[in-house]
Amino acid sequence: MGAPGAARRGTPARRGTVAPGVVHPARRVRTLLLGCLVVLSLFAAQLVRLQGLDAASVSAAALDGRLAVTSIPAERGRITDVDGAELAVSTERRRVIADPTLAADYTLRDDDGEIVAEGFTAVAQVVSEVTGASRASVLDKLENPEGSQYAVLVADVSPRTWQELRKRNVRGVSAEPFMRRDYPLGEASAPLVGWVGAGGLPAGGLELVHNTGLTGTPGEAVYEQGRNGEKISTGLYEETPAEPGQDVRLSIDSDLQWYAFDQVRKRVREAGALRGYAVVQEVRTGRIVALASYPSFDPGDDTQSVEDMRNTAIEDVYEPGSTAKLITAAAALEEGIVERDTPIEVPVALPRGGSVFKDVEPHPVLNLTFAGVIAKSSNMGTILVGEQLDDETFYSWLRKFGLGSPVGHGIPGESAGLVPAPDTWSATSKFTMMFGQGLSGSFLQQVSVFQTIANGGVRLQPGFVQGTTEAEGRYAETPVPAGTRVVSEETAATLSEIMQQIPATGGTAPLAAVDGYHVAGKTSTADRYDNDLGKYSGVTSSFIGYAPVEDPKYVVGVAVQRPTRIGRFGGVIAGPVFSSIMRYALQSEGIEPATTPPLTLDLEYDPAAKAPGESGDVTRGDIAIKDEGTP
Repeated sequence: MGAPGAARRGTPARRGTVAPGVVHPARRVRTLLLGCLVVLSLFAAQLVRLQGLDAASVSAAALDGRLAVTSIPAERGRITDVDGAELAVSTERRRVIADPTLAADYTLRDDDGEIVAEGFTAVAQVVSEVTGASRASVLDKLENPEGSQYAVLVADVSPRTWQELRKRNVRGVSAEPFMRRDYPLGEASAPLVGWVGAGGLPAGGLELVHNTGLTGTPGEAVYEQGRNGEKISTGLYEETPAEPGQDVRLSIDSDLQWYAFDQVRKRVREAGALRGYAVVQEVRTGRIVALASYPSFDPGDDTQSVEDMRNTAIEDVYEPGSTAKLITAAAALEEGIVERDTPIEVPVALPRGGSVFKDVEPHPVLNLTFAGVIAKSSNMGTILVGEQLDDETFYSWLRKFGLGSPVGHGIPGESAGLVPAPDTWSATSKFTMMFGQGLSGSFLQQVSVFQTIANGGVRLQPGFVQGTTEAEGRYAETPVPAGTRVVSEETAATLSEIMQQIPATGGTAPLAAVDGYHVAGKTSTADRYDNDLGKYSGVTSSFIGYAPVEDPKYVVGVAVQRPTRIGRFGGVIAGPVFSSIMRYALQSEGIEPATTPPLTLDLEYDPAAKAPGESGDVTRGDIAIKDEGTP
């Protein structure tokens, strides 16, 4: 056993040593320090890479995260009248939208910093105050968005209104620019000009016909935005400007267009009619100066049905009635069957094809000249003349005047009408077609017949476009189309002389006369076939004519469908409207009144009088065309 105190006096431990199994503190520190240096070296290397080698790509990635791209709408080209007055124009507007996920965090405070409202309620309150939109409507759109981050709060506001709203700094609320189509003449020109729907696509009329030229090329804006979607004013901004579409200048005179529409509207209402239309066409160019129909529609209201937005003046197809007698008369003159003063004995009744034809008003046997037959609109007299044309010849004349073929103006909805071929005729078809029943056509087809006669026998395709203007301001006039000669100048002159007798005291339409001017024209009162009823019901009352006869400037046509008041005859229903529109057109153009009395023709003849150019005792009654049975 060792001496006491041996343990304390044993060999002392060496300085700097530690017990076995225990890491020396100094070594631990060195290890930790080395580890820190390695980590810091990695961070340093990454920092060098980011700031040096990959600085551009990292910066670009960060920028991409902040970039937003928005489309700049292109201004649609204007549609103007012949003098540049706007009929369709695009106006810059704003659509107020919101991101509901951001709007939910908006807080509205008063001037003292007190909370007034929060979330959607606060957003709805501010938007309503500034735009005038219903607060309930805005709130509903926020609560029921079109997408999780997209809601249209107000569909259409002015740029100024949007700027006022923007100043309120409503979280999550922004705006989309768009172009709204406005129509200054409203319903007066809507069926013709057409309209652009809510989706920005044209849906009818000249807007659709000329859509390619009117449509511009959208631009694009690229900009930096903040966390809440706000634009960073000092950030990147690049813009590719939009290119506007070309302007289209129509031949329409906006003042005359409105006047014609107003006159038709009044007459349709006065007559308790289904609808009506009017057209004014330049004789020498074929261009349409006015084309109005009523009822019409508001082109800015896209909630209407397509049926309500039809252009009835273009699309309606109907049996023209007595205005088509002009074709029978022209054919008879051209084929040498009659002359202006040829005597015709018109019977009380005329049996043909198993039916008995009569004139509208009962009468005894009449001794009418050919001019008298047309001026008094005798169905039987027209048949007696027209039946001397063989079937194929008569049919070819109907087609020469454009019936059965599209007019070719390009407006959607145009119909070629129906002119039955001879091999499909019934026993009475030829006779009824001579006075405009049993065949059908459009309003412009009927007007085109009169334009042909007024233009010395040359038919021109109706047109609506005066010219176009490119974005750079270059204007290109639309050339007048080449005409087609249909009848001789002599025949056209004879028909003009005859039709002067109609809007006169002895004719069928004295109410169509235009004081101070010589007018030629023709009435019609046609039985109207109602497709809904599947039978004839009511009439189509019309008057088409031109003036001044000595140098025709305008053709004016007026048609009223199914009048129920005032009367039914074309001279009574449509004649006064024709007179009013023609007077307005002539006076607006500064055309001087006539200085000579109108031409007066003999509409009747004395059957006992000696026949001119005949020998012996041959009388006019002897040489008259009369009922001798079906040839």
